[in-house]
Amino acid sequence: MSAAVFRSVATFITGCLCMADYKILHLRYASEGYTSDTYKAERKVVHQRCADRLLGLCRLNTGIYCKAGQHVASLTYVVPPEYTNTLSVLQDRAPFKSMKEVEQVFLEEFGQHPLDLFREFDPVPLAAASLAQVHRAVTKDGRLAAVKVQYNNVSRLFKSDMWTMQTLSDMVGFLFPEFELGWIVTEFKDNLTSEFDFTNEARNGEATKERFKNRSDFYVPEIYWDLSSKKILTMEFIDGVKVNDVEALNKLGVSPKWVRTTLLEVFAEMMYQHGVVHCDPHAGNILITKDQFTGKCQFVLLDHGLYRTLDETFRFNYCQLWRALILNDQELLNRASDNIGIPENYVGFIPLIFIQRPANSSQKIGEGMTTEQRQEVRSSLKNVTMAEVFEFLEVLPRDMLLVFRTINLTRGIHQQLGGENVERFHINALFATKGVWSETRQEEHDRRVGRERRRRDRINGRFGAIASWWYGNQDDKDENSSAATRAHGMQLGLGPRNRWYLFGDTPTFHRSLGYLWDTFSMRWRLWVGEGLLKIWLWWAGKDVAKAIS
Repeated sequence: MSAAVFRSVATFITGCLCMADYKILHLRYASEGYTSDTYKAERKVVHQRCADRLLGLCRLNTGIYCKAGQHVASLTYVVPPEYTNTLSVLQDRAPFKSMKEVEQVFLEEFGQHPLDLFREFDPVPLAAASLAQVHRAVTKDGRLAAVKVQYNNVSRLFKSDMWTMQTLSDMVGFLFPEFELGWIVTEFKDNLTSEFDFTNEARNGEATKERFKNRSDFYVPEIYWDLSSKKILTMEFIDGVKVNDVEALNKLGVSPKWVRTTLLEVFAEMMYQHGVVHCDPHAGNILITKDQFTGKCQFVLLDHGLYRTLDETFRFNYCQLWRALILNDQELLNRASDNIGIPENYVGFIPLIFIQRPANSSQKIGEGMTTEQRQEVRSSLKNVTMAEVFEFLEVLPRDMLLVFRTINLTRGIHQQLGGENVERFHINALFATKGVWSETRQEEHDRRVGRERRRRDRINGRFGAIASWWYGNQDDKDENSSAATRAHGMQLGLGPRNRWYLFGDTPTFHRSLGYLWDTFSMRWRLWVGEGLLKIWLWWAGKDVAKAIS
């Protein structure tokens, strides 16, 4: 109770100081207006001062507050850069907890101390996140392990912390009607509840490993279930390089181009084909490893606590939206946006958000906007208020908001690795096309149920042994790393027959033809068509090119 009161008081004091800062700023410039350079410069100073206060509050209260700070840092499409840059340090440098608190969690979960369960247990954490910290350990049978231990008071203080945040957001909405933050708090609360149970995180990780079984360069650490519980997660220790550490990647002999391409492909496959998305892909959750003997590189994905299962209708229309952007098809863009639930008056924002160019632009995809286009965009957005921006975000489907978050985080890493926009657009277009024609989750479920029924009928027949192998009954020899994953694979009926798929993971020959035709159209648009357009504009001269733009 005392901890809850202290955290709430500290939060309200910090919030009131920030609100007073902005109120004073607005009153000072009320007479001369809010468009002058002096006001904008002063506003940046206030942004930075308030961001520093919030960073101090997150470090003081830790736990959920650090998670909230990380969430705000990812909202680059709406939050000023002073906030996102300042709060981004929480992704890697959250405060540690003492070994005494770690031992208390072990006693509550297992009734034993860490050294009763492990041969070695390093008391100094390797890393600290918002809800837990990770220790290096060695199991009794000699396996190197990473042990993720949840902070003891995080779940206990959840209700009081969320009440405090909700009340403060209501105060902000009352004093500054143009800033409606309630939807952000609600979305944050809904996402956070699933992260408290580490067994849920372990299942998410193994399900992701199963979905990416066709990629040998993708890896999820093995879960040690006998040493895991709701608040303690023990997994295989991976010694790798942080995904955005270009210098370390070069020393390791790994091409940054391979890393950024794999990053985009993995998350594009999640969004467009699987419809199940890892929603926290910041740099601290991705490692790159290289086998010193074989030279094989692997993309290792960590922290599977926060996932979003996209609505199947949304997934399909989101694929169509990307196809419309690449093909510059305004009619398809309007139809896909309407099906997703984006109001008609906000459809013009979509090309700017996703491909950073106006709708119906004749400029090459991936290139920056011309000076004339920038002036035109600024002019069109000049009268857009913050209230309209927050209204736009509030009316979007919740699936779209988490897709925005994932896109922003992966785009930031891609840029740090030297990637260009055209590369990102090309991969998104390719996987969006796959997503239109590939199997839906319901089709996949029906196929597996039917296959399992036929398998049961045939293994009792004359060629039962052959049928058992053909339909996956001998899948205990699969290369999945944990017994739990192998059991999951058996349940799904994995086997040689199940691993067959047509072009673009499509379930029928007819849909394979559709995928191939759409892929050809996309590649023509991205490379051949735009290349020829650029040559023609160069040949025709600047005046013609300017007139077309």
